[in-house]
Amino acid sequence: MDHRAMLLFRLAAEVARAPESATLTERLCEGTRRVLGADGASIALDDSSNNRIVLAATDATAATLESLHEVLGEGPATEALRTGLPVVVDLVADEPAWPMFTEAASRQTSARSVVALPMRPNGGVLGVLMLYLAESRLLAEPLEDAAFLADALAAAIPHDPAAAEGDEPGSWSNRAEVHRATGIVVAQLGIRVGDALAILRAHAFALDQDLSEVAHAVVTGGLVFRVGEGDQ
Repeated sequence: MDHRAMLLFRLAAEVARAPESATLTERLCEGTRRVLGADGASIALDDSSNNRIVLAATDATAATLESLHEVLGEGPATEALRTGLPVVVDLVADEPAWPMFTEAASRQTSARSVVALPMRPNGGVLGVLMLYLAESRLLAEPLEDAAFLADALAAAIPHDPAAAEGDEPGSWSNRAEVHRATGIVVAQLGIRVGDALAILRAHAFALDQDLSEVAHAVVTGGLVFRVGEGDQ
């Protein structure tokens, strides 16, 4: 199996394991953190008024880093949002590109390094997945694969939560097959309908296919989601 497809399977497994009391975005954020081997993560979107909206933070350190970006108006996530490029910074070793952020982050948090990945599901930057590491080390996956996962994550997050379980566009037969495929993923992973649909959307993005094509593969048995006992 292609390595990037495997990353999505691992993310699906992590979402299936997460407590149902958490929101879908929180489960996706925590699952991505685990897949990429970071100590913490957060997801923030940029709305039409150029305001950052923090949707999820896995812990207090991640939340503090998000707050510093908002208060100071600078930092790696702000740079990733502006440029559309991944930003990696060692808060201790690197020459500070953002002096106020670097000083405050080093003083207020346990983060040693920060990785900010723009989320670009359709070319434009929707938001930023920010990860932090408490030690001087690399993520568990190469930066280009982490950036791919951030893009796929953006495709999975429901921009309108009320529409998460609504009808998909297309013919009646396509909608029916998407509905069937969603039910199959629910049964395979033991997750909620909105979560299963998000996983299907992420795979459609990753495979550069229509949602109906991915749904057809699930219904016909060509694409199977299972939580492997050996997954971490």
